[in-house]
Parts: sequence; structure tokens; C-alpha cells
Amino acid sequence: MTHNPSHDFIPGPDFAVDPGQAGQGLIKWAEQLRRKAQTYRGLQDEMSQLVVTETSADGMVRVSVDAQGVPTELVLTDRARAGDPARLSAELMTCLRRAHSTLAAQVQDLVTASVRDTSDDAAARIVASYRDRFPDISQDTPKRAASATHRPDDDDDLSQSSYLH
Repeated sequence: MTHNPSHDFIPGPDFAVDPGQAGQGLIKWAEQLRRKAQTYRGLQDEMSQLVVTETSADGMVRVSVDAQGVPTELVLTDRARAGDPARLSAELMTCLRRAHSTLAAQVQDLVTASVRDTSDDAAARIVASYRDRFPDISQDTPKRAASATHRPDDDDDLSQSSYLH
């Protein structure tokens, strides 16, 4: 025998609904929805104004991102011209990653301050979305060596062996 969930909502013969209580319940529910919508409109307004700027330790690079994580400003000082291009590129990417990580943390702080209901699934999804897109990075994380990539048009897969000994 299969269970039909729609039967759970069909009142039985012993079920009596007081129209006054039902009306008050609907009014209360509508008010809760209105407050929740107002909370999320305010949160959206605050989030849309977020701008995060990160600067390299030597001041050579500055990167700003908007609320969506899109770079909106990239500043290179005169010292960047004389610098090593590989180092400059690494500094740019480091600043961008830090800006993204800071953005995710700021969004989490805004959501926590705005949405008081800790069981609110929408709030948790907003934070998770930013954390998934922009993971937390530690400034103490050692730099990893670049890994070799395998070109898709290579006919021979040499990834398991090396011809350089």
C-alpha cells in the first residue's frame, strides 16, 4: 500500500476549523512574510554596495571587486613596470583571491547581522554560495609550484611516465 501525502491535508470528520483562528493565522503568516521580504530587500541593498579592495604587501598592486566578485579596479604602481612579470602576475592573483575571500566573509557578516533566524535556509544558501565561489584563503598558505598541464590535443598521454630522466 502506497502512502498518498495529499491525504494528510484532507480534514477528517472530526476536524473543525474556526474561521476566526484561520483568518488570524493567515494574517500572522502574511506579516511574517512581509517582514522577511523587507529583511532580504535590506540585505540585498547592503550587499549590492559591497566593494572589497586588497593591496599587495609591497604596495605594487591593488585590486577591487564588487559584490559579485567582478574586478572593478586594477592599479599597478610605477614600480610594477620594473618588476618581474611572473611575480606581478602572482601578486595580481593573490590580491584577487584575497579580495574574493574577504568578500565572502563580509557577505557572511551581513547575512548574520541582517537575518536573525539561524534556521533560515535562504540565508544559509546565500552564505554557502559565496563560500563555494570564493573559498577562505589563509595569508600564511605557502605558494604552490605550478603544475604541468596536459594539452588536450596531445596524442600520447605521458602523464604516468617521464621521458626526461
